[in-house]
Amino acid sequence: MAQLLRDNRYLAFWLGQVTSVVGTALSFVALPALILPARGPQAFALILAAEAVAGVLLLLAGGVVADRYSRTAVMAVSDVVRVAGVAGLLAFGARGPLWLPLVAACLLGIGSALYDPAHRAALPQLVPDELRQKANALDSATKRFGAAGGALLGAALVTAVGPQDALLIDLATFVVSLGTLLWVRLPRVSGGEPARGVRAMLGEAAAGVREVRLRPWALVIMVQGTVQVFFLFGPNFALLPIVSLERFGPAAFGWLSAATSVGMIVGSAAAGRIRTARPGLWAMNVLLPCALLPVCLAVPVPLALWCAVQVVAWAGIGVFFVLWFTALQREFPAEVQGRVFALESLGNFALQPVAIAVAPLLALGVGMPAFAAVAVIALLVSTYAVFAVPGVDRLRTPERAAPAVPAVAGG
Repeated sequence: MAQLLRDNRYLAFWLGQVTSVVGTALSFVALPALILPARGPQAFALILAAEAVAGVLLLLAGGVVADRYSRTAVMAVSDVVRVAGVAGLLAFGARGPLWLPLVAACLLGIGSALYDPAHRAALPQLVPDELRQKANALDSATKRFGAAGGALLGAALVTAVGPQDALLIDLATFVVSLGTLLWVRLPRVSGGEPARGVRAMLGEAAAGVREVRLRPWALVIMVQGTVQVFFLFGPNFALLPIVSLERFGPAAFGWLSAATSVGMIVGSAAAGRIRTARPGLWAMNVLLPCALLPVCLAVPVPLALWCAVQVVAWAGIGVFFVLWFTALQREFPAEVQGRVFALESLGNFALQPVAIAVAPLLALGVGMPAFAAVAVIALLVSTYAVFAVPGVDRLRTPERAAPAVPAVAGG
């Protein structure tokens, strides 16, 4: 890690993005405190939905933009758009017609759609191949630290000075991020001027899809992510606060959330040290403890044991993501990585709002034990079925065997 942090450009990029993560986590705590008392839960749900829908709809377009232009410039534009969104929520979240905070929430979603693909695709431009796994591990672990710290800071600020002042601090974190991005100034990876018009952008989006289809091992893992988010991780996100509140009271969700962050930090940090010729085998096996997550929802386990399961399961997820992101950065050409990471995020998040919405209804309808059994089966089948596709075990495209050279009879 020390070798990474001795690079001034990488250090500036890393510090700026960690600062931005702290601000985002801070606003995640402050916004409910601002909006819920004034507008109620239904309006707050609509605002969250507006942000999510805008982000999902424009995610692939964000990947195209990240491949057309300087990725740090795209991230800087994203920061400006999100500043406008946070400012809009600060001004109109608690007063004025509802359409104003809805528009502001859409700006946050648009900003995220621009930011996420550009951020993942920018890292390989800053870090040589031999350090990318360590860089992804450091990025993931420190983001979790930043998110946890931002949430704690947000709770303290909301209590001490109110949500408005907390959101002002969030705006200040964007200034730090903008400054570092403008200083790093990565060049764009595509040559020549990009073609203009919607048709050209659609063609580039289709080219990104083709690049993924040419690597079936990557495509099947993206499909696996969609299945697991729909059957396991989305429902777990929705049901965890409900079930923990019923069993142990309101403080339990805080402990379980903290255990999730600890697990991701531990797993992400550990992943930077893994050296193996078969990272895909590691990536799938470490997901196995996630089968215990729905079991803990269905079985009344002690809170301490539930927290331990959260740590172990999310540590596995942390390892998975470091190995997976490193493989995508290694295997795909630099000029298409924005679109590849957009498709990866789209696969993970497109169905998550649906899963979150229907999970409580399904759990209530069929019963929590049956619901948990389906989730466990879906996880196990989707985790190990992917090995039927060549290349998954190594997270890379298999080399074609050389054709046999016919023997020449001697004379």
